[in-house]
Amino acid sequence: MNFNGKRLLSQALFLLAALVCHCQTASAQNIPSEQSVRAAMVFNFLKFTEFPPEAITSPAGIRLCVAVRDTRQAEALFALSGRKVGGRKLLVTDFTTQSGDCHVLYVDSPRRWNAASEHSALRRSLTISDYSGFVRDGGMIEIDVRNDGIQFDINLAEARRAGFNFSPQMLRLTRQIH
Repeated sequence: MNFNGKRLLSQALFLLAALVCHCQTASAQNIPSEQSVRAAMVFNFLKFTEFPPEAITSPAGIRLCVAVRDTRQAEALFALSGRKVGGRKLLVTDFTTQSGDCHVLYVDSPRRWNAASEHSALRRSLTISDYSGFVRDGGMIEIDVRNDGIQFDINLAEARRAGFNFSPQMLRLTRQIH
């Protein structure tokens, strides 16, 4: 099997794992919505990300803060609450300007990203979005869901600056590393 065939197979397996892990948010017809696919990808990103040792000091778990306008996207992300990532419980909450202990931040627009990125505490957070240009704006993982599939880009320099490491499997699946 050539490199492109292996990459396509790896991407298909990654997406399949994401969908299996997140089946409770699927629609009534068992067809996952775009929002549930994004949420499943977020969950898988967390499984394949090594957090800096000082990032998660609370035994309570990993806190995912959500700053989105789309209520269906928020619901899909909140459905992840209680799932285990590396032995730690995932806690999902709305992002507010007072949120200071977010281990992960999911935003859906440049406006929300600009407002959130001004908080110094978030400089140690894994940042994820689905808006085009997120990694160019200093975010770490950008999800791109299209009719022909799902892809993601990683701003590796920004992630490493904050102390995050990604598994080689995850890095192999990225469309582009910045």
